[in-house]
Amino acid sequence: MAEYTTREMLEAIQITPPVRNFLTRTFFPGEATHITEKVEFDVKKGKRIMAPFVSPRIGGKVITRQGYQTKEFTTPRIAPERVLSIDDISKRMAGEGIYSSKTPSEREDDLLAQDYKELDDSIVRRLEWMCRQVLFEGKLDVVDKEAGVDLQVDYGFTNIIALTSDKYWSLPTSNPLPLLKQRRRKIIKETGKAPNILLFAANLIDTFIDNPFIQKNMDVRRMQNIEIHPQIVDDALTYYGKIAELGLDIYSYDEYFLNDNGEEEGIIPEGACLMAHTSGIGQIEYGLITQIEDKKFYSYEAKQVPKIYCDEKSEVKMFRLTSRPLPRPIDVESWCVIYPNGQGQEV
Repeated sequence: MAEYTTREMLEAIQITPPVRNFLTRTFFPGEATHITEKVEFDVKKGKRIMAPFVSPRIGGKVITRQGYQTKEFTTPRIAPERVLSIDDISKRMAGEGIYSSKTPSEREDDLLAQDYKELDDSIVRRLEWMCRQVLFEGKLDVVDKEAGVDLQVDYGFTNIIALTSDKYWSLPTSNPLPLLKQRRRKIIKETGKAPNILLFAANLIDTFIDNPFIQKNMDVRRMQNIEIHPQIVDDALTYYGKIAELGLDIYSYDEYFLNDNGEEEGIIPEGACLMAHTSGIGQIEYGLITQIEDKKFYSYEAKQVPKIYCDEKSEVKMFRLTSRPLPRPIDVESWCVIYPNGQGQEV
């Protein structure tokens, strides 16, 4: 096997098509790399300032510049790795022919490619989880007592609405549309941009569609304010239709992940509904990655950095893939989360 350098492997990674996940690619489509582990960015709230009227004898009137906050956050480090032993390259791989003539060196190449794919997938899944936390909680808690990691990133997101029991959308007397209109107007007022997607957890979409007020708005005689024509986008994502007067496309997302306790959870928290814009609410910031190579420190401004190192005493080779991503919303007023059957702050 050729002894690839970190630079050569970085070039290979950059031309490898990424594994995309819905929350990441839809709501955090932008990317930026940085030359430090900590990233700084400005949070600016736009206001609708009109140009002033002035007398013909006055040259002009000063408009004050709008303020902003500069925030600094440490990018969390993700570094999954794989062990390659003599046993791994001496026996046939899964799917390899029983009478295969592959050499250990050829198997090593194949295993490295396979390991890269699986480590990259694991980083993409972790990033999707990070985007989930920012979207539905407005913050990110990275805690691993065993590894000595304790990092909190809080963006001050407050647009989380949980209905009281007398307003649950599952009740025949509860109309979801006034709340959706109110929250849509609030987002437009704060950001100047209207949301265009309503994303439901899989266990909530039927409650919404079966609501009597929603059914009433689907009536042809009432000009079909709500159109429901389900279409499968992919195995986990379903397009259901549109609320015409609000300009909202309706989707449900039925994807799952194993949390750090080994329990299966939905990517969309159970009972949650997200109102946002598909052009994105932010981007992924990547911090600087520093590692030791040939007994020297090297730093890389990149999304991912590979590393291969050996433990000659144990006769194993290690392959590590490191990344320092942080999902960053540009304006925390640009989306909202609704729990139509309660949870959190009730209204």
